[in-house]
Amino acid sequence: MAVTTHVNTRGHTSRFTTHTSVGLTYIIANATRCQRVVDSLPWPAIGSISSGLIAVGFLAYVWPYRREPGATLFMGVIGAIVLWTLSYGAALFVFDPTLRFLFEIPIWIGISCTSLLFFAFALEYTGRKDAVRSRWMAGIVAVVGIFLILIATNPLHELIWNDYRIEPRFGVAAVAHGNEPWLFVFMLILMLLTAGAILVLVDTFASYGPLYRYQTLAVAISPLPVIPGILLWLFQVGPVPQLNLAPLLFPLHLGLDMYAFFRRNMFELTPADRRAGDQTAIDDLGIGVLIVDTEERIINANEQAATIFDRSKRTLLGSPLHAVDDEISLSASDQRITRSSGHRQREYTVTVSPITDSADNEVGHTVTLSDITAERQREQRLSVLNRVLRHNLRNDLNVASGYLDMVAEQTDNDDHQRMLATASRNTNGVLELGEKARTVERTLETERLGTEPIELDPLVERVATDLVEKHGGSVDRRIPERMHLETNRQLLESVLSNLVENGLEHGGAEPTVTVTATTDNATARIEVRDTGPGIPEHELRVIEQGEETDLEHGSGIGLWLIEWGTTALGGTVRYESSESGTVATVELPDVVGDVSTNSAGGPVDASLQSEGRR
Repeated sequence: MAVTTHVNTRGHTSRFTTHTSVGLTYIIANATRCQRVVDSLPWPAIGSISSGLIAVGFLAYVWPYRREPGATLFMGVIGAIVLWTLSYGAALFVFDPTLRFLFEIPIWIGISCTSLLFFAFALEYTGRKDAVRSRWMAGIVAVVGIFLILIATNPLHELIWNDYRIEPRFGVAAVAHGNEPWLFVFMLILMLLTAGAILVLVDTFASYGPLYRYQTLAVAISPLPVIPGILLWLFQVGPVPQLNLAPLLFPLHLGLDMYAFFRRNMFELTPADRRAGDQTAIDDLGIGVLIVDTEERIINANEQAATIFDRSKRTLLGSPLHAVDDEISLSASDQRITRSSGHRQREYTVTVSPITDSADNEVGHTVTLSDITAERQREQRLSVLNRVLRHNLRNDLNVASGYLDMVAEQTDNDDHQRMLATASRNTNGVLELGEKARTVERTLETERLGTEPIELDPLVERVATDLVEKHGGSVDRRIPERMHLETNRQLLESVLSNLVENGLEHGGAEPTVTVTATTDNATARIEVRDTGPGIPEHELRVIEQGEETDLEHGSGIGLWLIEWGTTALGGTVRYESSESGTVATVELPDVVGDVSTNSAGGPVDASLQSEGRR
């Protein structure tokens, strides 16, 4: 029994060993056969041609966008990839060395144009079209052309490579040769062009925000998958140094381009439009603009700035700011400079603003120069006119008014009395006009006057008392007790005084003016209602249009003082005129302080009745 078991065991062991041996032989045979298939299958050529066909298909989709900024050059890049990959794929089937070398010419044209056109595309796509058409770009094209000529004529001089020979690999005509230094120089130039394009696109990615971020980043990194294949071939390292694997890697390159094109609308929203818009906006501002970096070098400027400094824009760029104008300081405020323009002196205000990047790091400054020559001249003229009205004219009119009163007291002729009274009224009117001119000047100095908390009711009471005493009539006040406004006292008093005075002057035989104040959150609403015939429509139209003409003008400056004063206070005024009178509503936002109201939440009534005296 034991023997039988032993014999059976040996029999099974023998059969197992036999089967194992057969299986291993079968696997080794199949592996050898697969290796022969792989070695005979021209997969490098198939991969290269497939890359070219993918590029051709992509080119068809890009074609409708050929008129967009950078699209033509982008299509040129894809076309160069097509030339490179299809030429290389076809060359791998050619085993004759002489004929095989002829394929090197379109291959290298494709390699060169891929880098060169990609660099030009990056410049134009990001709004640097002038650089694409510059002399130094023409110089780069010339250098690339010279190297292509050297490649085409290499058998005569062997400056690019030597010992050119066919070494079949994987069923294709792979090529081996010794690389000369000039080949490395040429490849370095092409690599630098590619790196320059990447830097330009990355700069756009960092500078222009999320609108262009993803498509520019995708296109910027698209060459990176191809570069390892080129470096392995150039330095002849790796398992198959005779093959340039870059054409097989182009689907990765094209995949990133397709993402930018199909998913991110790369030619519907282009950085070139943004860059052109920025520069156009700077040029069309009507003021001088300088942009300086952290070293205070001028890196951008508009034509207006070049005109101000009497230099060309080209000579401004790159110049230190202090060399252009040593009066401008990036740390000072309220700066003014004077420059000569022809035979005239012009004055400019200088405003300096910091420029920060997306990480809030200061990367430079914007310097703007606004021509205030005309404004300063207007201020000076207004100041002179006010001085003349306030001093010279007032003094002379006061003398004339005194003489008129003296003559009126000494004559009994009724006609003479009427004429003297008219002359006296007109003289006093001109004196009042001079006082209002002083108010105009104060209106222009609002920023110097500042604000303070003002209790509205006592202010209106004082204004009303003076005006009722002067013009007669009555003034009703309907203002909440202890209603405070945080605003400019002189301007508010000027606005209310002119509104009340207008109502009393034009309110008929017994003029009545009602002043009502209400609040809405932090907004004060003041209504001044009179019983007069209403403000003439043409006078309101003049105020609404903002200017007077020979055909349409107001009868005085009272309405203008109301308009200017309300605007200076940050508010608005509107008028509603009818046969029963005029309602002027002044709204002042963000001025309401403490407000006390009655139990119903409405305004507390108060009134002032005063008989006028002459």
